[in-house]
Amino acid sequence: MLRVIPYPPPPRPMINGDKMSGRHLHQQPRMTSSVSASTPEQVVAPATVSRVYRVATNLFLTRRVPDALMVLQPIIADSVSPRVRCSRTLRIKVWSLYFAILDATAKMGPEEGKKVWGAQEWRRIVSRVRSGAVWNEAIQIYGEEGRIDGDVVNTLVMLLLAHSQDQTVTQKKIEAYLSAAPSLLGSEDDPKAVSQRVKLMELYILHVLPRVGDWEYAREFTQMSPDLDEEQKEAFQATLDALQKDKEETERYSQELEARKEAEWEKEEQAERERQKRELSPSISTRPTPRRQSVQGRAKRSKAGSVRGDSPTEEKMMRKQARTRSEDTRGAISARGGSTNKNTTSLFSTTTALLNRLQSQVHTARGRFMLLRTVIMLAMVVWMTSKRRVREKVRRLLMLAWIKTTRTVGMGMKVTYI
Repeated sequence: MLRVIPYPPPPRPMINGDKMSGRHLHQQPRMTSSVSASTPEQVVAPATVSRVYRVATNLFLTRRVPDALMVLQPIIADSVSPRVRCSRTLRIKVWSLYFAILDATAKMGPEEGKKVWGAQEWRRIVSRVRSGAVWNEAIQIYGEEGRIDGDVVNTLVMLLLAHSQDQTVTQKKIEAYLSAAPSLLGSEDDPKAVSQRVKLMELYILHVLPRVGDWEYAREFTQMSPDLDEEQKEAFQATLDALQKDKEETERYSQELEARKEAEWEKEEQAERERQKRELSPSISTRPTPRRQSVQGRAKRSKAGSVRGDSPTEEKMMRKQARTRSEDTRGAISARGGSTNKNTTSLFSTTTALLNRLQSQVHTARGRFMLLRTVIMLAMVVWMTSKRRVREKVRRLLMLAWIKTTRTVGMGMKVTYI
């Protein structure tokens, strides 16, 4: 992974003793990849490179990124020069800090980048990182592509994976390095060199090739690679299968989601068109058509026929009601007679007349509706009286009504007496 040193809190202000600032950086001429702090006649000691590296690290940790890059740039070429004879560890540290500065700069937003670097300088650095020009700079400083340290190559690959928009450039750079490295690495039995090569294979097979869609070539390269053992090849193949499956599922889900959204959009558009059509032509839908007129005529005729068919039934019911009223009258006359037999006969006839009337009412639509309403009302009364709370409430209401009635009657009697 790219070893990026995390940012601490904001830096302290510069003091008078500080010799460098971000403003001074823009006043300095830009360093090309071939510029070195030392002249050909002057040799920089490894201790000087180490001391400058520590100063640049401190500047980077205090978020003074332009100052850190300005201090570090002169010793980048010196760390690789055979005349300086820097150790491999120090050389990798210098390059790692350089890539960390570039990575932090590329991660800045436009506003922050313009504020820290200036608009032109920030765009230039980001363009170098995204286009892969920083790899060409490393090749120019090292002299030959195969001489670049394995750790530096791995860090370069991760930097391009993080920021480059076209990974075909990264693929070509790695393939060129792999073709040049075997004859220039020296000892293939070095454990560190083997570990670096395996790490590069992992980045190339599992990250770069899937980004460009070369799944089959990645499998073939894994099988033919002399830098991987059988166990590593099997692990890489399984990882490739899992990555390809995940990518296909993600693409299929995206397509289904897009199709669902498209169908919903079309459905909404169709509903909107239908609504607008109904709003623009309301008279067309309300105008009676010949078929609708014929249907309405048949409905009217069937309704008239039903009315004519029901008229004899209504006449019969009217005659029954008249007969019932006459029987009620006769029962009332017999009741005024005062005899017990006549009272019994009158009660019987009244009950019979009530039942006949109820029966006649049931046979009519209005009577059936009234009967149903009566049954529902009785059921509601029974249901209400079955509840204890309802009974208590009714009892309290009746008691209040009775008390008010007695008070009213009492007051009336007092007024009458007075």
